[in-house]
Amino acid sequence: MAAVMVIPVFIPHRGCPHQCIFCNQKVITAGAGHGSGLPDREDINRMISGYLDYKGTRQRVELAFFGGNFLGLPQGDILRLLSWVSPWLDRGDIHSVRCSTRPDTITPEILAKVRPLGLSLVELGVQSLDDQVLEKALRGHSRADSLAAVDTLKSAGMGVGVQLMTGLPNDTPEKSLKTARQIAALAPDLVRIYPLLVLAGSPLAKVYRKGRYTPQSLDDAVDLVKKMVKILEREGVPVVRLGLQAGETLEDETYRLAGPWHPAFGHLVRSALLFDQVVKLLARRPPETGVVLRVHPRSESRLRGDKNANLKALARMFPGTDFHIQTDSALSGDRVKIIALP
Repeated sequence: MAAVMVIPVFIPHRGCPHQCIFCNQKVITAGAGHGSGLPDREDINRMISGYLDYKGTRQRVELAFFGGNFLGLPQGDILRLLSWVSPWLDRGDIHSVRCSTRPDTITPEILAKVRPLGLSLVELGVQSLDDQVLEKALRGHSRADSLAAVDTLKSAGMGVGVQLMTGLPNDTPEKSLKTARQIAALAPDLVRIYPLLVLAGSPLAKVYRKGRYTPQSLDDAVDLVKKMVKILEREGVPVVRLGLQAGETLEDETYRLAGPWHPAFGHLVRSALLFDQVVKLLARRPPETGVVLRVHPRSESRLRGDKNANLKALARMFPGTDFHIQTDSALSGDRVKIIALP
């Protein structure tokens, strides 16, 4: 798959009708230097020009409106923002535009207006397909809203992204896995999964401080998200992001109060997936005194695990077996090949 440059334009909490229990977009985006208002034309042009200077060999460029409820903005703001990007699309400097939005803002009428202006993919903040979880999270939309939004987007010929969250109040691993199976059946174009963090200034922070919410541990979050990724990718649904992007505020525990935070959460999940694959392969054939694990060069660190954790675990599981890693560019990034040494 060709590398894509994504130009993120953040609109923290703009267009949102209320504050969800987990939300403090100002904390999430502050570390990247984004303000709380909408960008103007000069802001848009400056951001695009700056990113294009570092395009390198990437052949495709996408602009994404993130951090708020884009299609919940006043219609004039939506059309104005998209019109400022249009010249870049016309020149071929940008190839497509996407946005994140709530499922209950999707209507055939608004899609008919934004699609001609270059908006080609909409990421829905689904979070869960369990109505009790959504109610507890103060989402203000239902499972039915999410299902209808996916159907409406597909009927309009637009791409569909889905954002999911684990560890919400009233959620369970079983509910999250059920949501993953239901989302896989909808066949979206992409999925992002975010374990819930307790952020200062969010309604959840008050609940947490009163001892009425227990966040996931890091190990539990990695294990659950790993299982969700397996469900989705087995059905051909790409999972393009795992965990929030690292930033100065998320590294600061005065802003990030609790939850399964790791600056390379996605790496931990992908590493766990490769480990499971190796164990499954070894179960089919008893390990020899020496085993070579072949993997694509970009996945070597994932195979080793954080601080070689995977290799250490394999040594404990299969005492007396020496494990060696070789890189093979012919392999896909998510595949391990095992070769027994003579």
